[in-house]
This record gives sequence, C-alpha cells and structure tokens, in this order.
Amino acid sequence: MKTQLLAIATLLCAFSAFQAHAESIGEAMEKCRNTDNSLKRLMCYDGVAKSLNQYEGVNEQVSQLKAYKPNNSAQTRPRPAQADRQPAPSKPESDFGLEHKRDLTKETSEITVTISTIKKNPRDKYVLTFSDGSVWQQTDRTHLKLEEGQAVSVERGLFGAFFLSVEGLNKRIKVKRVK
Repeated sequence: MKTQLLAIATLLCAFSAFQAHAESIGEAMEKCRNTDNSLKRLMCYDGVAKSLNQYEGVNEQVSQLKAYKPNNSAQTRPRPAQADRQPAPSKPESDFGLEHKRDLTKETSEITVTISTIKKNPRDKYVLTFSDGSVWQQTDRTHLKLEEGQAVSVERGLFGAFFLSVEGLNKRIKVKRVK
C-alpha cells in the first residue's frame, strides 16, 4: 500500500512539473513582472533567460525576432536642418571646469586668466575670482603665493582634476570650479 501511494505521488509530481513548464515566455515574463521584490524579480528574469528552451513556442518567437527588420521610414523622412537645432557656440573659457555635462574631446586643456579677487575660506584655502567671472576654490593644502591682478594658468589633470599654476614657479595647487 505504501509503495502504491509513493508511486502515485511520484507520478503526480512528475506531471505537475511538466505542467509548470508548459507556459509561454510571455507568461513567464509577466509572472516575473508582477513580482514586488526587486531582487526576486531579477532572479525570476535570470531564471527565464537561463532556461529559454523549456518554454512553449520559443522557436517561433526567436524566428520572428530574427525576421524582424526595423522600419526604415524614419530614415527617409526629411529632417530639419541641423544648424537650426544646435545652440550658438559659446566661448570655451567661459565653461572651463563644467565639463561633466558634455563631450570633452574637443575642449581646451588649459586656460590663462587674471585673478580679480582673492579670498580665504574658513579652512584657510583660496577662493579665487578670475577676470572672466569664474570662481575657483583650492582643494588641497599646498601653499602658493597669489596676488590680485596676477596671471595664472588652470590646466586639466587626470580624473577630472584641475591645477592652478603660476608661470615661472615649479609649484601648483589643486582647484575646483565653484561658479
């Protein structure tokens, strides 16, 4: 009797396993999409991706995707002139130090400016206003003697760093643009 129950339970489990896998990819993806927990949802999507061949209609859906060609009508439509959409070119010196929002391949790597005002912040670091209106702040502890009206160079370093140097001195300070 026990062996017959065990055999029946095994058969029921086997049939239910086949039935559980007899769903389409769309149904499996929908089940994953309805999962609230983001980690469980990601694990569900990964499980679907790893076992694609267990779902019904996979070969038909893959062949449909391979046969799909994007609509080229967007390429044949006339487009407005590119010059109408581009903003007017600005002076590269006025945006120097604000590169995190645009392509840097054509940007200048150094500017030469004159110091208009020098202030010190509470941490005894320079806050410099240049003749072009930009404001830069010292970020390291290096000491450099600076004066108002002095011409200095600000050059781009690695990893978004900027360095201020005075011609004729073999010393520079690390700065960042504030405004």
